[in-house]
Amino acid sequence: MALPCLLLAQIVPKTKQQLTDSTMLRNNGYDSKRIDTVLVVGSRPLEQQLLDRVRIRPGSNPVLLNGNTFAVLNAIPSIEVDELGNLSLQGKTGVLITINGKQTYLTGTSLVGYLKSIPASSLESIDLMTIPPAKWSAEGAGGVIDIRLKKDVLKGLKGNVYLGASKGRLWKYNNGVSLQYGMKRWSLNSSFSVARSSNYFDVDRKRELAYSENVHYVIGQLNKETNNTQELNGRLGMNYRIDKQSSVELNWNYLRNNYEEIGVYQNDFSVDGTLKQSTASTSNLRNPLHRNSINLHYDFAGENKDKALQLDFDYLRYSSIRKQDLKTRTVPFFSEQQEQQQFLRSNNPFYVDLFGIKGDFQRKLSGPFSMEAGFQANRSKRQSYGHYQKGEKEYVLADDDSLENTFKQTEYLEAIYTDFQLKLAQWEIKLGVRAEYAQFQTKIDYIDRNANGRTQMFNLFPTLFGIYRIDKDKGQAVQVAYGRRISRPNYQDLNPSIFFFDPSTSYQGNAQLFPQLSDNMDLKYVHGQKWNIGLSLINHRNYISMVHQVSEQNYTQTYQNIAGVKSAAISMNMGKDIVKNLTIYGFGQIQYVHYKNIPTELNDLLIHRGLWSFQSNFMMQLNLPYQMTVNWTNSYRTNVLYAQTIIKPLYEMHLAVNKQFSNALSLTLTVRDLFHSRVLKREILGQGFNIYSKTVVDSRIIGLNFNYTFGLYKKQKIKQTSIEGEASRL
Repeated sequence: MALPCLLLAQIVPKTKQQLTDSTMLRNNGYDSKRIDTVLVVGSRPLEQQLLDRVRIRPGSNPVLLNGNTFAVLNAIPSIEVDELGNLSLQGKTGVLITINGKQTYLTGTSLVGYLKSIPASSLESIDLMTIPPAKWSAEGAGGVIDIRLKKDVLKGLKGNVYLGASKGRLWKYNNGVSLQYGMKRWSLNSSFSVARSSNYFDVDRKRELAYSENVHYVIGQLNKETNNTQELNGRLGMNYRIDKQSSVELNWNYLRNNYEEIGVYQNDFSVDGTLKQSTASTSNLRNPLHRNSINLHYDFAGENKDKALQLDFDYLRYSSIRKQDLKTRTVPFFSEQQEQQQFLRSNNPFYVDLFGIKGDFQRKLSGPFSMEAGFQANRSKRQSYGHYQKGEKEYVLADDDSLENTFKQTEYLEAIYTDFQLKLAQWEIKLGVRAEYAQFQTKIDYIDRNANGRTQMFNLFPTLFGIYRIDKDKGQAVQVAYGRRISRPNYQDLNPSIFFFDPSTSYQGNAQLFPQLSDNMDLKYVHGQKWNIGLSLINHRNYISMVHQVSEQNYTQTYQNIAGVKSAAISMNMGKDIVKNLTIYGFGQIQYVHYKNIPTELNDLLIHRGLWSFQSNFMMQLNLPYQMTVNWTNSYRTNVLYAQTIIKPLYEMHLAVNKQFSNALSLTLTVRDLFHSRVLKREILGQGFNIYSKTVVDSRIIGLNFNYTFGLYKKQKIKQTSIEGEASRL
């Protein structure tokens, strides 16, 4: 019955919604008559300014219905996400992505692959929250992007098949299938995907060191890395409706990620312009990753929707075993020393076990009042071991005790929250507070130093939202928001095991990192869907940042806490129909950021610097005959400051052409970084050293994506798991 209606569906102009369904009309005492297709056309805004978020409805714009979720996010001017998983919202980094309120547990290219596996046709809405309410985990200084999907099959089968391949210098693909089947009380869902992502990094770096006024030491580096990742994703779930008001759901997710990297590194050491020594290194890195997670969810909704209760129980197991073989040949110049060879072998297993429970209760009070309250409790245990072997011959290696280390940490987190909301004629106010108590038990063993300790922390995270709707018909409103956020160190950033890019260049985690606290305030004026302008102020304490350290010939990257970082930004969004089938969208922002830190026992970084920057995103959407659409996107930003590092100006252009054969079938051709202009140029200034680098990656990519959806769906309530904040730290 439903299939002909799907095939007859049409795409209507922007801001129009179309619903098709088979409807039975019953006339008292007469035979039933069937209307095969009923067309309901209604006005629905593309962008809706809610009290504590901006809601994007892809279904209100045919262009956003094309392709996959990764393409949809890139079509929203205030969001930037690239093929490596670097993400920002209104210029802010440290953004969490959730699917139906649940953490994806993914970062980097794994996150990109997952977003590409979600067809745009399955999107209900996308919520942009620069300051999330108290109900959400306080993690993520840059805010939350919550992607809401259409789900829950009541009867019958719904499925989606997607095939995608792309090529820059290297081939990539992402293929998968998802199925949902519903019965009277039961519904089953599953998905399976296989993906390959590959990239290369060509790095040209120069390190300048000044030992004295008369001695100038320079290290020139040429690095060439090629990597590929084979990824397998699987998900199984079932839902049982106990009665009309309650249901229980069980979900299992699995990820296997096999990462392999081959690197060739050439270092030339010079003093006052004279070449003294050269090293050539070859690295073979393997890092298989496995993740298993189970979620049990209970949902209850009152008969009159005046109250609701949700409970979640979670377990997650994560393991990563990083292995590296590094071979180095050293050639001296103008010296009696002989050519030398050195072999380094490392084995760094890392494990995480995470348990969580979470509860949310909502109640509508008398009059315009409503409230929400909940709790969350997590226990996570992580441990790593660093084992290293060295030798002059590959088959004769001895343990290097100076690098051995063991890291164990157990963390307990308990949180409670409450939200109160008041709705009046033109005013809407929401006040909330979240209280979190965290306890850490840490044990670090080095060959020459042991560190054992227990740390306890209690934090309050208040949130305040207010919106005054000047003219509801025209969508004019003034909004103010304040919220405090926290960013805890990622587990791997706490891992003290050393990873060597080459014998003189390494990365090491910092087990003594503190959480980062951020106070955010936004003030915004909204003028319908045409434009809005906003002011944003952020104050970070114990800001977690990548820092660079140079000692003699050794260059180390690690993370440290910076005492204070302040930023202020003015941003503007706009959208306008130029002609009937041509629309432009734009986002622009001017920002000032300032970093300040005074050396301490744990942090020897001295920094006191600030920088103005500007960034803009411009997108043009063109609707062509025969259900074809074209997206043309440009982005530009000036110098950006990250602690010691300045990243030079960057410009990119992207192009996408989509052919919609029907509501269920589409084909998309994409070209990202059309002119291969994404070349990262960095200038790092430290005490007694300067580092200049240029990095070229496989960013110019041509891709072809096929997407087919079949069956029907009915929406289901949004829910969050109990480990949503912790999973982001993997």
